Amino acid sequence: MRVIFLSILFIALSSTFSLAQESLPPLEQAKNLISADKCADAIPLLKNTYQKRFRFAEGEKASILLTECYLRQQNRVEAEKVTSKYLEYYIRTPYRERMETNAAILSIEKGSVYDGVESLLRVLAYTKNPAAKIRAKDIAIQTIAASLLTLDQLLALLEKYPVEKDVLGWLYLQLGRESQNEKRYKAARYWYKKVEPEKAHERLVETAKLGIESLENAGAGMPTILVLAPVSGEFAEYGIAAIQGALLAHEMAGLNGKINIRIADTRADAPVALWRAQQAVNQDSVIAIIGPIMSAPSATVAAWLGSNFQHIPMLTPTATDDGIARMGPNIFQLNITMDRLAEEIADFATRCLNISEFAILSPLGDYGNSMSNSFTRAVERRGGVILAHQHYEEGRPDYKTEFDLWRDARFKQENRRRNIEKGVNNLDAVSTKERRFYMQDSVFQFPGIFIPATNPSDAGLMAGQVAFNKINGVLLGTSGWYGRDLLVQGKRLVEGAFFTVPFMDLEKSEAYQKFEKTFSKKWGAEPARDKVSGLSYDAMNIVIESIAQRPNNLSNQINWTQKFTGIYGEINFKNGANTSAQVVTVNKSQFLPQVECSSTPNKN
Repeated sequence: MRVIFLSILFIALSSTFSLAQESLPPLEQAKNLISADKCADAIPLLKNTYQKRFRFAEGEKASILLTECYLRQQNRVEAEKVTSKYLEYYIRTPYRERMETNAAILSIEKGSVYDGVESLLRVLAYTKNPAAKIRAKDIAIQTIAASLLTLDQLLALLEKYPVEKDVLGWLYLQLGRESQNEKRYKAARYWYKKVEPEKAHERLVETAKLGIESLENAGAGMPTILVLAPVSGEFAEYGIAAIQGALLAHEMAGLNGKINIRIADTRADAPVALWRAQQAVNQDSVIAIIGPIMSAPSATVAAWLGSNFQHIPMLTPTATDDGIARMGPNIFQLNITMDRLAEEIADFATRCLNISEFAILSPLGDYGNSMSNSFTRAVERRGGVILAHQHYEEGRPDYKTEFDLWRDARFKQENRRRNIEKGVNNLDAVSTKERRFYMQDSVFQFPGIFIPATNPSDAGLMAGQVAFNKINGVLLGTSGWYGRDLLVQGKRLVEGAFFTVPFMDLEKSEAYQKFEKTFSKKWGAEPARDKVSGLSYDAMNIVIESIAQRPNNLSNQINWTQKFTGIYGEINFKNGANTSAQVVTVNKSQFLPQVECSSTPNKN
């Protein structure tokens, strides 16, 4: 009888509870079911509220709970639909970080581990909600500890979101583990030591100590070559090309698993490049640096490396500013500097063409100023003189004013010489009639005419302007002249001109063909004509060839060797700078290398 009574009482109480539950709003009913670990029963209630009241407070809350129930039920498809709709609609709300955490979990479960952890760390960086912070932190740590992220991904997260001491501790520990797995023992020690007692949990500190102990007899580990190049920002295209060339040379040498490549984004910014270089040298067993590729970052890194780590060579493939290689015995420039190009054409003109008097017509801007200044210094060091120097603005249709100034300066010089020959006391004396005739109809002679145009089309245009304005002399230039547009624009007027280039186009050479074929196969596109990938390929090969000699000092080995064969021709280092500038002439509408002093008569 007592058993029957108790059963009736239980049924009555259950009915009362059910009636009380049913009298609650659907959202509250769902919360109670979730608390009772009955997500499957809560989903219909939440889904109904989510669909009908999405724009209102109860609909927003239902969206959060519905997503979390879907996650518990492993229903990722429906969870992603709700999450995506919520995050697109609700921009500023106290619950947004909770849904962002759900979205991060979905990313991780779909295999986008880095994106998911990055989202969790972003939530940690901005949320003021203690519960959301704890949940995001716990999931982030669990994911980081699961060793699902690569070394590069861990480094990227560390730089973007150094937000919380426990997360930092786990990042440091995993960086140590991943470095140790890759046999980069110096880097592993560095990261293990970052797990300091005051910044991390005791268990983490003990684990890090065990890691350090396991490396007691390991040495520095796998050597690392650092590649510094912009992979983000305005110059990313060039940076990627440089990295592709360097990686290709490394792969072709069969050094995977023997020498590590570490890539660092300089953003083409000098302070960032220096910071990246300092990071790598302090953290890794860096034995050489390829890059940076821009002149300003190269000069900054070279100044620091040349003063502090002269055993580590730095080879910048493309920087052209003069003086970078002089910043240390371990600094090398593969590309010919602007100063060297100007000096080479000045040397050729004075030594081979026997020209001692020159006129300069330089375009406005840094390039024109740098080239004309270098050319002037080189001429004067060789006993020559600059008779006239005029600037011009590229792209204009007519330059009569500039050439009239040239003609006037030249007339005064020649008039004074004639008066000296005549024995006239007033050397500037001249008849008005003679001056008018001379200025209008005479062809003026400047033995050497140096025009450092920035591009082939402009060089051809200026050659035409020289002839049109009745000025005669040997046309001289630098690398801006080199290109088919010079022949198209200048036609026969550029015949017999001389100019210097860093490298001739040797696409048909065996070395270049091999590079082009392997590059295209590796990266799915031909190397660009800017030579960034090719020079980076050469830089890496110089390092690899020098390492093969097993030197005590890699920088000294490169200096002692001096001459290397690149895919564009020989590379000859003198005090770290490549001196292999090539003089080119135009003959019968073809570019021909000038291998020895020309027999062209001097037009002096």
